[in-house]
Amino acid sequence: MSRKIAIILTLFLLLVSPVLAREMITIPADSYERLLERLERLEKRVSELEQKQEKTRQETKEEINDIYDTLDTVETKILKDKLDIGAELRTRVDFYALHDTLYPDGLRKKDLHNDNFWSNRFRLNLEAKISKNLLFHGRLAVYKNWADSDRVTMYADPNRVHVPDDTTLKLDRAYVDWIIPDFPLPLAITFGRQPSTEGPPFEFKENRPRQSTYPALLFDGEADGIVATFGLERILHIRNCGLRIAYGKGYQSDDDDRIYLDDRMGLDDLDVLGLFFEGEIPHFPGSLFVISYVNGWNFVDNPLGARENLGDMQLFGVHLQVPNLFTGFDAFFSYGVNWSDPNGQTVMMPFGPAGLLSDDGKDDHTGWAIYTGFRYRLPFSYLKGARVGFEYNHGSKYWFSFTQGSTEIYNKLATRGDVFDWYYLQPFNRYFFFRTGFTYIDYDYTLSGWHLGQPHKTSEELTNFYMLLDIRF
Repeated sequence: MSRKIAIILTLFLLLVSPVLAREMITIPADSYERLLERLERLEKRVSELEQKQEKTRQETKEEINDIYDTLDTVETKILKDKLDIGAELRTRVDFYALHDTLYPDGLRKKDLHNDNFWSNRFRLNLEAKISKNLLFHGRLAVYKNWADSDRVTMYADPNRVHVPDDTTLKLDRAYVDWIIPDFPLPLAITFGRQPSTEGPPFEFKENRPRQSTYPALLFDGEADGIVATFGLERILHIRNCGLRIAYGKGYQSDDDDRIYLDDRMGLDDLDVLGLFFEGEIPHFPGSLFVISYVNGWNFVDNPLGARENLGDMQLFGVHLQVPNLFTGFDAFFSYGVNWSDPNGQTVMMPFGPAGLLSDDGKDDHTGWAIYTGFRYRLPFSYLKGARVGFEYNHGSKYWFSFTQGSTEIYNKLATRGDVFDWYYLQPFNRYFFFRTGFTYIDYDYTLSGWHLGQPHKTSEELTNFYMLLDIRF
């Protein structure tokens, strides 16, 4: 059986082999080897091309990303070139005590205190050089007490940002300086919400450059207006000398339903005109003197619900300050006087009828105030420029000024009486400092800061100890 199978297989191979022989191609062995080597080189080349393509693709992708990063940098620089942004944060704690304050009936007295009064104040500062002759300045702020959900009822336009309220971002200042080219005298027009808070000499206590056009004793409040500043240095040969003419409104009436119309009660607006002449005191580099005159027409009784125009008020002031009067010693002095001109109108208040600095709305009165102090840099290098300071101010019975937007919420410069204010200022670096202080106010007369009603003798006293941390960047 096995022999038969072998014979059959042999016959099959003999029949098939010619066919296979016609389909097979034979080459020499060395040619075959060369073909294999060439094929390997081609495969290697293809692999290298694929790797190079991937590398090129990756390099192209990285180059595109670099271009986008460069564009972002350029766009950011363009934005920063046009708008510089800075911020401030202040955390403060106060310990207040008020003695012998009157009840609203004006008859009974009581003592009040707050031994743990915390607050935060955040500010966003904006600066932009729009063009060679146009400069923009702005400041937004949030000022609130810790965990305070109550609404503030006693604030008006001059102090909306300077009285603790909610977490709403409010407009403190936003104005443009327009420098007029080719004018016979250097002239700048400033319009918008003015730099009218925290003026000289507050930069000493606040440890910062000058913040306001106007000396703080006469004017410290948020204000909308327009100001023309004439440079007089070339004419009078006094450094940094100029004359400012300012116009604004202390109150503008409008109809609640049609806000573009006057109030239906026919109230006149409180228009304010100010003249300020300032310059550097000769032979005292960096010093400042300011002579001020302010006139307000048509004072209203209460901006939160005005009912009557009460008359006019004029203010006059002189301010002097000299940094580094002696080595490390800065000093200042301010004097102010005010004259009332009532029109005979009165309104009913909780304490009785009230006119302009009087009960009957007929008698005119004169008030005055002084404000002075110093700051001394301690001569110890390890304290990094620590300073101690003292301020004193006194206001007479009928003293009044536009200081409703005071940084100190008790408006110390409006005091009809005596104020003693001590502080210690400790910088940690150029951005961060600590301040602690103590303020004692001995009121001689009631209604400090108010233009309404007849002031009366009082024994009221206020003490406040505070600490704060301030960072600016």
